[in-house]
Amino acid sequence: MIRGYFVAGTDASVGKTEVARAILFGLARAGLRPRPLKPVETGCDPERPGDALALREAAGFEGPLDEVCPYRFTLPAAPLVAAQAASASISIERIEALVSRDDRPIVVEAAGGLFVPITREVSSASLEQADPPERAPAQTLVTNLDLAERLGLPVVLVARAGLGTLNHCALSAEALARRGIEIAAIVLNRLQAEDDATVPTNRRLVEEMTGCRVLGPTPYVGDAAARPGALLPLLISLVDTPLRRR
Repeated sequence: MIRGYFVAGTDASVGKTEVARAILFGLARAGLRPRPLKPVETGCDPERPGDALALREAAGFEGPLDEVCPYRFTLPAAPLVAAQAASASISIERIEALVSRDDRPIVVEAAGGLFVPITREVSSASLEQADPPERAPAQTLVTNLDLAERLGLPVVLVARAGLGTLNHCALSAEALARRGIEIAAIVLNRLQAEDDATVPTNRRLVEEMTGCRVLGPTPYVGDAAARPGALLPLLISLVDTPLRRR
């Protein structure tokens, strides 16, 4: 059984939601009843978070919105900043509990790039070293990279197909490898109808620079409703894995 994926981006606005929707759509079509999870969505109407609702629809998930997106904020900023602006806090333990609640495959979509801060938490080391006792222990930032490591899901890294992607892909892949996090694939995603001159060569170079499996470039599809089905043929290896076929 496919455990699921952690869909991360090399940057903001690279199409993580579109790729996550396509994977969920494929898993649902295969009868695997996937669960969508966007732990934090910012820059949204908390009652109608667009990305989370799109993921829920693609998965055919009928559970409550809080199980799809437990933290929703209006400020378009990093989760830590958006939560602070709303006088709220984000619990990584709550996110971990949602991921582990049953054995159906889950697709988790991060908010922003790997080093975007989600929250702060007190580490066990700072508790032990607190001196004097009355001083509050130091808090450390928890990023999307930390969350990916803690959840233990293979990462689908989404990147733009065109100019600038080589450096972003190489740095992101290196950061994941340094933590020992499995990269299921890097997906080069078209964000516009017209290609720039680098698109034809970027896939080969990203493969060479990272040693990762690279999928894409995806087709550009203007119709949002048609995107999951249009992207799925390129991402089918993430759904129809050898483990799934046995």
